[in-house]
Amino acid sequence: MKCTTQYMSILAGALALAGLAGTAEAQTALNAGGSSAGRNFATDVPLNLCDAAPLPSRFASADNNKITWVCNRGGLPVIMRYSATGSSDGVNKLLQPASNPASNMLFLDHTLTTGCTGPTLVTRPADGKQYNNTTGCNNANTISLPVHLGASDVQGASFHQSGPLGTTVSPLDDSTLTSVTTAIVPFSIFVGKGVVKLDAAGTGPAGAISGLSRLEIERIFSKQVTDWRQLGYGTVTDAAPGVLEATSPITLCMRSAGSGTKAAFDETVMINATETLLANTTSVFSSSSSGVLTCLAGNRRSVGYMDADAVVSFNPGGANNGLAYVVRLDGGLAHDPSLTDPKRDLKCGKYAYWAGWRLNRRTASEGAAIDALAQAYVDNASAQTTIAIIPTGAYWASDEEMAVSKNVDKGPLIWKAGAHPECR
Repeated sequence: MKCTTQYMSILAGALALAGLAGTAEAQTALNAGGSSAGRNFATDVPLNLCDAAPLPSRFASADNNKITWVCNRGGLPVIMRYSATGSSDGVNKLLQPASNPASNMLFLDHTLTTGCTGPTLVTRPADGKQYNNTTGCNNANTISLPVHLGASDVQGASFHQSGPLGTTVSPLDDSTLTSVTTAIVPFSIFVGKGVVKLDAAGTGPAGAISGLSRLEIERIFSKQVTDWRQLGYGTVTDAAPGVLEATSPITLCMRSAGSGTKAAFDETVMINATETLLANTTSVFSSSSSGVLTCLAGNRRSVGYMDADAVVSFNPGGANNGLAYVVRLDGGLAHDPSLTDPKRDLKCGKYAYWAGWRLNRRTASEGAAIDALAQAYVDNASAQTTIAIIPTGAYWASDEEMAVSKNVDKGPLIWKAGAHPECR
């Protein structure tokens, strides 16, 4: 008996070293990351891949930039992680072999519970699928792991931006990767809650501004215009909402170089001018979409750009309800709730600020189980049925929905065959 016990202990140790002991070690893990504009879309998809039972579990960091899903798929345990950093990581990390530490990113370690709240049972309205949601986990609850699937808002060639001063990215060669455009990611222009148009007399506020032209946006972000009054607008305070401020200096909420949101902004909006490079109290650079959201929410005279689905944070019931709002770009909106089809402007080429969201993979195998899970993720993210089910699908679009396409991020737009009466 003693010999048997001794043998079993040795065998258990050997299995543990081989990564075969226990359920956790047997789980197939898919580590994805990059695009922060795509963090909501990317982390909505996994629920589609999970079995309904046992209930899937979702874990989120306090800043919502790291999400981990734990569930069964086909009866087998899987982990799907996403880390939102910047789109250039969605390319660069994949250009390194998985064995190279340079391919690693920090992901949320769901086994660490510091700061976590929950779980709370959540039901997805579209199909009734449920999961346990744990939120607020300490941002430092991380583990460094190689990336298997990289997400980018733009093609590698679209990276050629600078800002803040001293930070520059060059075009990336993603030709050695397997890259699939899975969905259309639209972006929006937001302004702080204090920005208002003027009444007919030009002496008082008259509510939210409706929109900005592309030329106005170029002048604002290049700092040719630094005060809302130069464009015929003004700002108000909470204390005196009926009185225009004497001065209305603009605070810019921008992304740092390496951001796909910034690259798409540069390609489709900042055509004849370059964003300012100098960081200061009125020119705020952020490494992720969550940083821009914080900048907008905290600065009532601000203007910034983000993924269109971020508007839910400023809508009634959102974490930053009423602190900023979306404005039209050259008369169009990525999501216009006043229309029968809110995505009409996007689908019909009436709105320019969008790109194809790309998922990048190495051509070398990551292992049969990871390869299969990654392919299932790509296939699901590409499906029009997914857009119809997940919350971000109300803002994003599938390629099938679009009446237009473009071969490169900057365009030009190409009309697809057909009459497209939905665009009239």
